[in-house]
Amino acid sequence: MSIWESFKIALSSIWSHKIRAILTMLGIIIGVAAVIIIVAIGQGAKKQMTEELFSTDKNAIDIYYEPLPTEDESEMFWEEPELTAADVEKLAEVPGVDAVIATNSGWGPMIYNDVQGEMEITGVGPEYFSAKNLQIVEGRAFYPVDNEGRNRVVMIDEVARDKFFGNSEDVIGEIVDVNNNPYKVVGVFTSLIPEQYRHSEYGEMLMPRGLISMMFGNREIEKLSVIASDPEKIAETGILAADTLTQLKKLEDGMYTTYDFTEYEQELDTVITLMTLFIGSIAGISLLVGGIGVMNIMLVSVTERTREIGLRKALGATRGKILLQFLIESVTLTTLGGLLGLGLAIIGTQIISQLSPITATISPVIVLIGIVFSAFIGIIFGILPANNASKLSPIDALRYE
Repeated sequence: MSIWESFKIALSSIWSHKIRAILTMLGIIIGVAAVIIIVAIGQGAKKQMTEELFSTDKNAIDIYYEPLPTEDESEMFWEEPELTAADVEKLAEVPGVDAVIATNSGWGPMIYNDVQGEMEITGVGPEYFSAKNLQIVEGRAFYPVDNEGRNRVVMIDEVARDKFFGNSEDVIGEIVDVNNNPYKVVGVFTSLIPEQYRHSEYGEMLMPRGLISMMFGNREIEKLSVIASDPEKIAETGILAADTLTQLKKLEDGMYTTYDFTEYEQELDTVITLMTLFIGSIAGISLLVGGIGVMNIMLVSVTERTREIGLRKALGATRGKILLQFLIESVTLTTLGGLLGLGLAIIGTQIISQLSPITATISPVIVLIGIVFSAFIGIIFGILPANNASKLSPIDALRYE
């Protein structure tokens, strides 16, 4: 008898006892579904936390100045070197750097007609828009001449447009008051800052870097980031850019460096993995219970089919054939339970993703492991019943009532 014939006999046996088979598979179904859902939630939480903590900009890494310690390790006064547009241009030429983002920032009241609100203002250059892939919904971005000439122009996000201009169809060209000075609105953009991280209910404003430094008396470039062209070489590109900037500024008492989040990512990964394994292990207990149920029902099946086993042995079936037949039936039962558990897990993760801020992610590897593990349970808990069936004496089996 071939494996395919054994498989058909197994399906026929399961179908003839549908209710019993479903109840037997219930532990496997719940166990597989629970384990897949828990792992999916863990992977989704890890991805979301990693993006929020370490990936504020895709492929971007911040560069900052760090003074070198003195020999006596005493505190010393230090001043960060002044960064210029020329430094930004040089960094853009570093191998592996796709773009450079140079910004400064400030806060100020914006007034339009009777509406007034504190605005978060970011000073940017013309490179900012392509580097950030900023979506402009109305008007235009800043021109190089806007920054060089310190033109009194601003851009506002959609939140600010709705707050200050309401249902006005065209806000481009309107004059607003910022810090008691008039500015012309030249564009409206979609903010990249998630709503929960916004510092002002009135939205965000962009202003040429040179203009904001003149307004608030701060540096033209306060924050510097580089975007790597290759996502796999973000750290290497950041280090190369920082070293290049250190050499450009000919620094002796300090150096430019980058934030290294590798250790934090590893710690986060360890915590989430341990939590997932712990909770998944608890859910896996139902798989053990399901396996015991499978072994129990297969022992009952062997008892019910004793005469059938004796007849097959009398017709020439070997012990190995009988053993294989019942193992295939056990594996078929648990694999079907695993597939039904997978379907339940898919539905469960979709519901969880809709009702919670975490997007549960089911990876193909977890699906494969779940199905293979279900089949493995069928083998482990099916060996005893199959072995008992294969050891039956043909004469005793045929006489069994």
